[in-house]
Amino acid sequence: MGTGMGAGWGIVAEVSAPDTPPTVLSARNVVLRERFAEEEVGRFAVELGWSRQWETAADPEEGICYAVGWGAGTLSVEYCEDDVSRHSYLCFAGDDAAAVDGVTELAEARLGAWRVEDLLTAVDTATEPVELGRAVIRAGLGAPRELDDRFFAVIDDALQHPDARVREAGVWAISYVPHPKYRRRLEALRDHDPEHEVWSTAEILLEAFDAEGVTGEGAR
Repeated sequence: MGTGMGAGWGIVAEVSAPDTPPTVLSARNVVLRERFAEEEVGRFAVELGWSRQWETAADPEEGICYAVGWGAGTLSVEYCEDDVSRHSYLCFAGDDAAAVDGVTELAEARLGAWRVEDLLTAVDTATEPVELGRAVIRAGLGAPRELDDRFFAVIDDALQHPDARVREAGVWAISYVPHPKYRRRLEALRDHDPEHEVWSTAEILLEAFDAEGVTGEGAR
């Protein structure tokens, strides 16, 4: 699993073998309030009867976050410590949507996660650009995988914010929820934003869009 730019695509790239049920992912990443929560997540997994199955070392230069996986049968969970958002998060996977939804809801209740409304409220109540930027990135990390109008509006507003730090945060937020509707706005930032950190980050993300075949749709 990658950090930032990679994280938006890494978990959706899983492919099932022929004649096996497709892999179902949790509807959104479960963003944890604790920055480092591996031990707590491990205890939760053990309570479910799951075993630790793999670990990936962090490689910031390659955009790879530290990650650990637990599972049993066809159900599994990936725990990642994301350097961009400065949050840890979980992604559950399995071949049964109801089972994945059930264990996701249990984790949200047991592990002190950011709920959808909490993510949106944190954006609405932010009073300073740095606080707002962090809230926008966190919202991108925890946004539903299917395009959600509320999260789209949050990120789109950030891309047009007068403070460059918030605009850059909006670009990073898109990296977790890549969708064609963001492309035109990203192209405008790449071509016209005066701040190097903003336009260069938008350019990198657009290159990732191209590599993944994410074609454009007009922003609202």
